[in-house]
Amino acid sequence: MNNKVLRQKIRSLGISVKRYEFYKNAVIYKDAKEKKHVIKKNDCNILEKYNYLNSRGFGYLPRLEYVDNDVYVYEYVKDTNTPLEQKMSDIIKMDALLHNKTVYYKEASLDEIKETYENLRGKIDDTFNYYYDVITMIEGEVYMSPANYLLARNCSLIFSCLNFCKKTLDEWYDIMKNKLKKRVVLLHNDLAKDHLIRSDENVLISWNKSVRDLPIYDFIKLYKNNYADYDFNHLYKEYVKKFPLTIEERKLLFIILFIPPRLDFSLSEMKRTINISKLCNYLITTDMLFMENEAKNSEEQNNKVYE
Repeated sequence: MNNKVLRQKIRSLGISVKRYEFYKNAVIYKDAKEKKHVIKKNDCNILEKYNYLNSRGFGYLPRLEYVDNDVYVYEYVKDTNTPLEQKMSDIIKMDALLHNKTVYYKEASLDEIKETYENLRGKIDDTFNYYYDVITMIEGEVYMSPANYLLARNCSLIFSCLNFCKKTLDEWYDIMKNKLKKRVVLLHNDLAKDHLIRSDENVLISWNKSVRDLPIYDFIKLYKNNYADYDFNHLYKEYVKKFPLTIEERKLLFIILFIPPRLDFSLSEMKRTINISKLCNYLITTDMLFMENEAKNSEEQNNKVYE
């Protein structure tokens, strides 16, 4: 549903509008009384989610004003000017609170655990083979390009991370096959600095992608999108202080974080060099996060990923 359709929906509701503001997934409009409202497509059964969150004691939501099968409208809340580091801290605390309010245990069959194991192991092996073939090709060059030279110099970092993932995945499976239970929470699944509004009370918006799954996925997505801009050592500590992760959740978290993405070799030499540099920075930053928060209290403490 695009902005034009949303605007038509506003008119069909008989609302007198003085001004529109158009965004990617929403329209903000000002009514005749100079009051602002937000209208979005209702593709997630928003009323059911509001009712569930309120029943669990999580009321940090914008006030819902109208809802039907197509759209929902909520009261616009003006954001206050806040340092971004403080806002990110507020987001991680809000996420921990959300998980605390919605957590429950669910049976996990051995087949389900095996499927997760095999999917991750397949991804790890495919990534290992991909980078092995790339490095083999690069090492056969007489004169390496700057991007290829940078990748060749840091290939041990990539393979160390993948070997860590293999070892830790086996440890995760040994725990889960005897436990056969997992913790499930309601994930916001779209955490971003623009989705936390600071006013008289903090308000978390944009619930369209929320799902029930393991609690680690909110942190994973937030980290991958923002790792270079904020101190995630501090943010991770804040999160686990308010919502401690189990040992199997921590292992799975770092397995997923340490699997490097593939590179796009169709880009220009400059862009490829920049992307390889970003990849190395991501893996080193993730290793620092692991060593600071997990290795000291785990059996992996003598197996540092990055030397």
